Amino acid sequence: MVIQHIGGIHGITEQGFEKLATALAVPQQTMFGEDLYPDTFSKAAALFDALVHGHCFSDGNKRTALLAMIEFLARNGYAFNTPDDESLYDWILLVAAERGMDREQQAAWIEQRCEQL
Repeated sequence: MVIQHIGGIHGITEQGFEKLATALAVPQQTMFGEDLYPDTFSKAAALFDALVHGHCFSDGNKRTALLAMIEFLARNGYAFNTPDDESLYDWILLVAAERGMDREQQAAWIEQRCEQL
């Protein structure tokens, strides 16, 4: 869907389905019986980060991650107030960079830009 509207290379990588399933499961991970990501914003950050770094698709991984995060937030009662294009682009590139922003920082950034529906 993203590629159809914005353009890019169609397709999923050879191991993409497995990587996608893994990325989608990240927000539900637990450790010692407790959620590893205990709130909606940390789960949204975990989902975004996992999709960005999972490289499931031939193209459009960051765009897909953003749309998945926005949908996840909406399904959990939050509207993501998209900042201006330049700020959003900078944030996405920062997350995509290795060690650019940890998940706690990502969650805080996301929470600051959300309002409850």
